[in-house]
Amino acid sequence: MAPGSVRTSPILIALAEAESGSTGEIRVHLSRRWIERDPFTRATALFREFGMGKTAKRNAVLVYVNLRRRKFALVADEGITEAVGARFWEKLSRELTVDLRSTHPENAVALTVRRIGEALRKHFPEDVQ
Repeated sequence: MAPGSVRTSPILIALAEAESGSTGEIRVHLSRRWIERDPFTRATALFREFGMGKTAKRNAVLVYVNLRRRKFALVADEGITEAVGARFWEKLSRELTVDLRSTHPENAVALTVRRIGEALRKHFPEDVQ
């Protein structure tokens, strides 16, 4: 990278791409907590705190990753959950587990965000007026 140039996060790029062409919402929360018993409990609380359950089509997804512990949780609202089914989330979880072990965490999260974006575009395309 050239001196003075700014590096854009792969996660930010993936978020912009993933939400383009869809009515869905994706948020990523990265934690560095050493002590965390249950990432899903924390992620669910953040999902509520961020007001993500208030999207019109109930198609919001929170990707929560504890970078120190390499643990994560995916919290999705009922609209997207019904649209893609449980197998989608199981597969996505397996893929994120592998990606967190095999690549930089930032890249692993970006890949997950892109996969969610594909599902959102398929099931919740952008409203064209």
